[in-house]
Amino acid sequence: MLATAAGAIVWAQQNKAPAPGYPAFEVRSVFPRELSPAMYEQVSQQEIQNLAGQGWELVSVVPYVYRNEERGPALNNKPAVTQTYPAYFFRRLRPPDNTKR
Repeated sequence: MLATAAGAIVWAQQNKAPAPGYPAFEVRSVFPRELSPAMYEQVSQQEIQNLAGQGWELVSVVPYVYRNEERGPALNNKPAVTQTYPAYFFRRLRPPDNTKR
């Protein structure tokens, strides 16, 4: 009888479902690519569209890399240009796990 009770407890702990009311999400992040030291490539619009087509929902965009570059002929007070390279964060509902029964 003790072994049956212990087996039931172990079984119950292994088969716990996620808390009701909270959907399970998969998350994905996409960052700009570093081509060479301090040189970056923006995330392409096509890559973002492909993720949207796969059911990924864009939930956040944040600046990931700030790059300052001086331009112009002036030796002393060259105007600085700041470029930002954003990172994108996505989520989608996790499909139900049909392996547990």
